[in-house]
Amino acid sequence: MPTLAMLDLLAQLPESEVYIDPWKLLGMLVVFTLWALFAQWVDKDTVAVNTYRTIWNTVTMVTGTIATVLMLFLPAYWFGMAAFVLINGVVATIYIIHRNGLVVEEDKVATVAHFKRLMSQGFRGSKKKEKREVAERVRITGADGKVVKIPEEDELREQYGLVQDMLFDAIWNRASFVEVVPAGQNSKVRIQVDGVTAEREPLPRPQGDSILMFFKQVAGLDLQERRKPQKGQIMAAIGGDQRFDVIVRTGGSSAGEKLQLRIVGEEKDYKISDIGLTEEQIAIVREAMHAEHGLIVLSAPPKNGLTTTVYSFARSHDAFLENIQLLEYEPELDVINITRYVYTPSDEKSFADELQRIIRTDPDVIVLPEIREKDAAPIACTAATRKQVIYVGIPSADLFDALRRWASMVGDVKLLAASLSLVLHQRLVRKLCPSCKTPYKPDPATLQKINMPPDKVLYRPPEPQYDKHGNPILCQHCHGTGYVGRTGVFNMLVMDDELRKVIAGGGSLSEIKTVAARKGGLSLQQQALQKVFDGVTSIEEVVRVTRPPRPAGKATSKAKSDKPSAA
Repeated sequence: MPTLAMLDLLAQLPESEVYIDPWKLLGMLVVFTLWALFAQWVDKDTVAVNTYRTIWNTVTMVTGTIATVLMLFLPAYWFGMAAFVLINGVVATIYIIHRNGLVVEEDKVATVAHFKRLMSQGFRGSKKKEKREVAERVRITGADGKVVKIPEEDELREQYGLVQDMLFDAIWNRASFVEVVPAGQNSKVRIQVDGVTAEREPLPRPQGDSILMFFKQVAGLDLQERRKPQKGQIMAAIGGDQRFDVIVRTGGSSAGEKLQLRIVGEEKDYKISDIGLTEEQIAIVREAMHAEHGLIVLSAPPKNGLTTTVYSFARSHDAFLENIQLLEYEPELDVINITRYVYTPSDEKSFADELQRIIRTDPDVIVLPEIREKDAAPIACTAATRKQVIYVGIPSADLFDALRRWASMVGDVKLLAASLSLVLHQRLVRKLCPSCKTPYKPDPATLQKINMPPDKVLYRPPEPQYDKHGNPILCQHCHGTGYVGRTGVFNMLVMDDELRKVIAGGGSLSEIKTVAARKGGLSLQQQALQKVFDGVTSIEEVVRVTRPPRPAGKATSKAKSDKPSAA
């Protein structure tokens, strides 16, 4: 039998079996659900407005967790609820103020205009806006190998449509580069067609940022990194035949993050027969390529196709019969059946150390698209005097500037003379459109100056034509530019015993030029004029491309012309 004390204890128990107030629990569930919906919206909205997604997600989750703990464990129910609402309300207010500063007026939320739209349209009306009609004109394959599908969400469809418009415009116009650069409230859009840059209609800054975020995402780049340069690659295709590799680069600037796209077409498969060399030049080049050993310097001014030429030389070797190895700082184009090494600068191992390691593996051909360390130049020359054929890419203003720069890196004129077999310099000229180029007879005196027959017929772009409404009539092949594509113009310095003797003896560039001039083939302008004679390009284009760069100063110019080396 229970004692009296036990009966008193049982009498004190509440009659109801429910120990939690259901209405208070419901209130907690409601505010927690509202917070969860806000956190989900922040996750998507940060991508749409191009802000720091990881940071804002972290802030939202951490503060939400703290607020939830306070709501559950503060002794007084209403104190816990107030703490939860206050903490999350402050975070929501800060985020809304931040994101509203990044978008145009009509995209701002929690404003008077936004509430008026909600009242007039209703929540359903605002969400069920008519979807933007977007089509897949350019098929985009991301870095993960998956084709990017047309999104269902309105904001992502808008982003996808902007990207489609820009990419299609660039590819249709045969652009090789596209830039989206922030400039105040707008983003400037530039495309480069056949080496000539053209401005497109600027985009509102949010649209430019949205395009940048799309490419960063599909190229597998870090969405949170805004300052350091990043690089990725995707593929774009129009129809079944036209496929392009698109190299995506992003990086910070004082105005904000910028985007650069390099659209790579046929040049990814070029060999030396495709880059513009004459038949005579190809024969000379092949002889140097298939020699037992020797070093070939390939040079060009910036943005004149040096990288494409270096890769085309590598592809022109038989990769099944020869051991070809490529060492570079940053991969640019794909190469097949060639062993590729990418050097990352570090204190533990230099570029020269990596080159020395490759030489020990006894390859037949070594390709160096760029050398930034002087210590590597003598190593390459020494290998080229023994067994390997070595290609080195050097940016330069002209043929003898390339020789001077390489000699300065090598430091030893005797080693330079013993290893060097050929120096090649190039410029890129635009090719006349075969569909609309116009024949004409220049002034006989002009033809005489360039050593052409007085009755020679040359070609140039057509004069602008207009329809009866005053609208320009554009050629469907070149889209009115008068040119389609570019080709290389080359001059070369072929080493022989006489030139090696002059270089090894420390001869000046003037002496080297005098000896080389007797052998011919040094005039880049003469090589370019031959393409005019053949109807490939125009005189105006040759003048534009072969015009010598302005010297930095008299003293600098003289110093550059005195000696080929700093030894």
